[in-house]
Amino acid sequence: MSPSVQTIRWGIISTGGISTAFSRDLLVNPATRDANDIEHRITAIGSRTKESAQAFLDKLNDLPQDEACRWGVDHGKLKDCKAYGSYQEVYDDPNVDCLYIGTPHNFHYENTKGGLQGGKHVLCEKPFTFDLKELDELIALAKEKKRFLMEAVWTRFQPIAYEVQQIVHSGKLGKVKRFSADFSTDMKPDNFPLSHRIIAPELAGGGILDLGPYPSVWTMMVLYHHPDNKKTPPKLLQSRQTLYHRTNVDEQTTLTLGFEALNVEADLRTSFTCQGLAGNCVAVQCEEGDLIIDFPPYKPTTYHVVPHADVGKIKEAKTYHAKTHPGGAMHYEADEVARCVRDGKLESERMPWEESRIVQSWFDDVRRAGNTVLKDRHGKAG
Repeated sequence: MSPSVQTIRWGIISTGGISTAFSRDLLVNPATRDANDIEHRITAIGSRTKESAQAFLDKLNDLPQDEACRWGVDHGKLKDCKAYGSYQEVYDDPNVDCLYIGTPHNFHYENTKGGLQGGKHVLCEKPFTFDLKELDELIALAKEKKRFLMEAVWTRFQPIAYEVQQIVHSGKLGKVKRFSADFSTDMKPDNFPLSHRIIAPELAGGGILDLGPYPSVWTMMVLYHHPDNKKTPPKLLQSRQTLYHRTNVDEQTTLTLGFEALNVEADLRTSFTCQGLAGNCVAVQCEEGDLIIDFPPYKPTTYHVVPHADVGKIKEAKTYHAKTHPGGAMHYEADEVARCVRDGKLESERMPWEESRIVQSWFDDVRRAGNTVLKDRHGKAG
């Protein structure tokens, strides 16, 4: 018997660019990615003013006919959607099942807490929270309220993530010997106002929280989940942060993690003033050959298996193009939420709380070991 169709009524918290991208993906026909057991509707938009929420909704209703997300508009997935001038009104709306939190980092804790207290399931953008204490409080609240909670690490649910894991974990490339992952992009921050989220301390700006989740997700998927690692958390061996001259948040961060069960060190790097390598944002170096993922690490579509000349069993280099579907690829994580809610789960097996905790813990350690303006700042827990 095929699973019943699960309909999730979404409330969107914040009307910025990331919320726009997520909302558009909710409106793509799930059948185009073989998700015939899933249906998404958007029933509420929350913003700081009703006018901005309505403007956001109007733009969704006016999507061009030639875009994949237009399907949802034409099939009533925005029907009766309400525009609210506060987040609390979305938390209180009985026609909302699940919230998508797309606010800046420093608001994730309070917005997620408000949603859980309102009886909603929550998908919160990464980084989940500012620090581990905030995250632990939210997890405890989700358990108390019996509501689903997940960090929106969308890369985990893209087809390429499953493909890369299968190749490395199968042993076809031999044992992993070394690992590196980099998300660096020259954002030209000197052109930004001091209030821009990437450089503003009051918005928990800096590279480690904004860019760091992407090198981290590949580290977790490839190494933490490697069968030989047996889900043993890594140790932070060293880290270094350089300061952005205008606001003293971290402009560039490097850190090294040790996976003792694999005898592998993982080097992670972020920067918002230096462009990363186009063809090598993730490198999994193994005995028989290397698996190289092309930029960008948040949504790559191409990877390569490169042999070690005259050494291993792999003799020819091969390039792979991962499967893609219409839309921007954020719908995969939304489908996961719908299925977990349908099945009565409080957390996702693919993106469990404990793995969010592991990554958040090394973000905390790196920040406290550095010399940024956020070094000694604490979150709002308690």
